[in-house]
Amino acid sequence: MKTREQIITSMCMTFRHDYGLGKPEGDNFASKLSSGTTQSEREFLWKQMAQIFDNDILPYMEFKNVQHD
Repeated sequence: MKTREQIITSMCMTFRHDYGLGKPEGDNFASKLSSGTTQSEREFLWKQMAQIFDNDILPYMEFKNVQHD
């Protein structure tokens, strides 16, 4: 069973395949050409996906309480 945070992170990874890759902040040649997202880009995208999840998905679902033997 996934948690809210895991689902939102998965949504971020679906939207941007390079979400999990760190990218240096800056305006130099290397940072412009490298794949990945900066910390501020990751935070912004996570907040957007959290808002979508909380407003449009969560009201229509319920988390299951799974008991492991």
